Amino acid sequence: MAVSLLMVTACLSSTEKNNSWSKSISGDMVTTNKESGVAYTDNAIVTVEMKDITKPYVNIGIEGVKFVPMMPDVNFLVSDIQFKLYNSNDINDPLYGSWVFNEKAIVPTVGGVPREEYTMLNFVGSISDHGVVIDFEVNFGGVIYHATFGRNDALQTWEAEYTANAIVAINPGEGSTSSDDELTLSFFQANLSKQVTNITFKDFRFVPMMPEITFTLADVPFSFSEDGTQRMFNVATIVPTIGEQKYEQYTMTNFTGTVSNNSVMLSCDIASMNARVTLTGSIK
Repeated sequence: MAVSLLMVTACLSSTEKNNSWSKSISGDMVTTNKESGVAYTDNAIVTVEMKDITKPYVNIGIEGVKFVPMMPDVNFLVSDIQFKLYNSNDINDPLYGSWVFNEKAIVPTVGGVPREEYTMLNFVGSISDHGVVIDFEVNFGGVIYHATFGRNDALQTWEAEYTANAIVAINPGEGSTSSDDELTLSFFQANLSKQVTNITFKDFRFVPMMPEITFTLADVPFSFSEDGTQRMFNVATIVPTIGEQKYEQYTMTNFTGTVSNNSVMLSCDIASMNARVTLTGSIK
């Protein structure tokens, strides 16, 4: 029987605590018998967890699944799957920046007990911001199932909002410094297969007496950190827009920083004001 998991009502979320990381997806698992071609659909939740983000191993849990209608729901866990970071010269490559794994045979546990009868063969897949793909075969009741859990987020979006504090240094090192602790930073990535995002500064002011403004940095390129948990920025020049209009007087240079699941840190220079802007914040 072949199993193809298609994301119908998928919800992708990530959490980052201390030195760990996890991602969960809810979706449908469609199982197809390799001999008869008969298909069966069941809902499942897949959770990928990295206990230590400094080590290339993940645990993958598949919750509430069954291969045939009469089978009771089972929660599988496969542990310590080693992965490698895959990069490509083409940022449109669906696997760009993915963690990929390839195991010949894995014995999952159910309720903490190893279950040899559910041994997963040729367990391969990838994990990235684009989604999660898992492919394996299993012999259940003398019938071979080919299992694929997959979601490609190439046409889906990523967005996040952070509460930030801005420090603006005029004539850095010798001039005055002001702060704005009521700033909201919003990120919107319209296509996860393209590594550019819009960054909107809401209710921001460069100096205390300045009226608050909202402006956007459009299509800011970024790269992923080696462990895939951060978007990293390093852009020479960006011109902000307010509405549809570009504001050359606020041109930002040396725009650098990072954004993760729970925090953001950015900095840039604004030559027209002879100012250095530094922003730090946390997820709303």
